[in-house]
Amino acid sequence: MNKNITSILLLICFVFLQSKLTAQSNIETKTLFGNNPKEFGFFVSPAVGITQMDGFNSLLLNLRGGLSINDKFLIGGYFKTSMNDIRPQSETVPNLYMDYWTVGGFTEYTLLSKKVIHVTFPLYIGYGEVEMDNESGFTGLGEANFLEIEPAALLEVNLHKYVRFNVGVGYRIVSQMNYRNFNQSDISGLTGCIGLKFGLFR
Repeated sequence: MNKNITSILLLICFVFLQSKLTAQSNIETKTLFGNNPKEFGFFVSPAVGITQMDGFNSLLLNLRGGLSINDKFLIGGYFKTSMNDIRPQSETVPNLYMDYWTVGGFTEYTLLSKKVIHVTFPLYIGYGEVEMDNESGFTGLGEANFLEIEPAALLEVNLHKYVRFNVGVGYRIVSQMNYRNFNQSDISGLTGCIGLKFGLFR
């Protein structure tokens, strides 16, 4: 009888101790800037785009990275540049090609990020430049600078916990500029893009 009572008391003590340890393990670590550090993550995202500038098909490389908040909001910076020699349709001097680049910041909102397939909406705001170069290496042809805004919509697929694939389209809007034989309307336009996103998505 005493053995049974002792066993029961030991069992009760064990369950009580176990519940106390579990409760303590579930208490979140307090931090200086908030009680849930898991809300924040980070990512990097390379992408390739195709667009037209003054009637010429152009390939673009887009590199971006930044902070992920609750796996819904992204904020960060980007750099975009032409990958091929752009030969504007309006250019009358032979053997010239155009370089294009832009740099700036972006925000992005993602819907249903935990689903395998979901949508995300980046908005880019940056400063850019176009410059004509000569194949012989002469670069004294000046350049033009502008502001650029590009809203986009992407279909995104969760390939892995840390990797996502996306494909979509954006529309590049360039501020007032004039350069040689073209202006902002000749380099504004649609951009199709395909890319990957690597990171810790919180």
